[in-house]
Amino acid sequence: MRSAIIVCAGNSSRFSGGRENKTLYLFEGKPIFLYSVELFQKLNFDLIVVVIKAEEKKSFDRYLSPQLKIAYGGLRRQDSVLNALDLVPPDSEVLIHDGARPFLTDKIVKNVLSEIKLKRCVVPAIKIEDTLRVEMDGKYTLLDRNKVFRMQTPQGCFAGELAELYKKFSHIDLSDDASAFEIEGLEVKFVEGDKRNIKITTKEDIKILQALL
Repeated sequence: MRSAIIVCAGNSSRFSGGRENKTLYLFEGKPIFLYSVELFQKLNFDLIVVVIKAEEKKSFDRYLSPQLKIAYGGLRRQDSVLNALDLVPPDSEVLIHDGARPFLTDKIVKNVLSEIKLKRCVVPAIKIEDTLRVEMDGKYTLLDRNKVFRMQTPQGCFAGELAELYKKFSHIDLSDDASAFEIEGLEVKFVEGDKRNIKITTKEDIKILQALL
């Protein structure tokens, strides 16, 4: 069984100061999150769960079909994902995706699915092309960009494993799903991502979407 969780319960603080959910922003007449929903539907995923804020349900309802499941967001991203995992069978392969990444592709999804195994989390990533430096004690040290990657979503694993790890490490703030696997000492496998799979963070990013389109 293959399931997808699309997370749309963030605060959008850098996008609108929290006044407008960026995943509901209409891009070419369609809310940003719906692009990802439609891709998972096209790829015949067995279960799709959309994670939203309870107070925004009416805004999402107009776009959600009865085939989709709804989970409500928590205080942190990991809490939101855990709420969604309650609706997913433990033995299902699951892909967790940011609702603010509308240009997800078939190839990325297939890359992730091809590498999912027990005790492994699969992450699409892209190499950094810029020269990078890190500030340490007032000095700027050059980083080896061949060893620096930009993480993307969807991140894939088995649903039951991720749920157990999120419960086990609930006292730690985790930035993504792979972090739980890393802390447990399990494998995190990188697969090829795509530069177009950008995450909308500010309204300036909409201009990038328009250019990509």
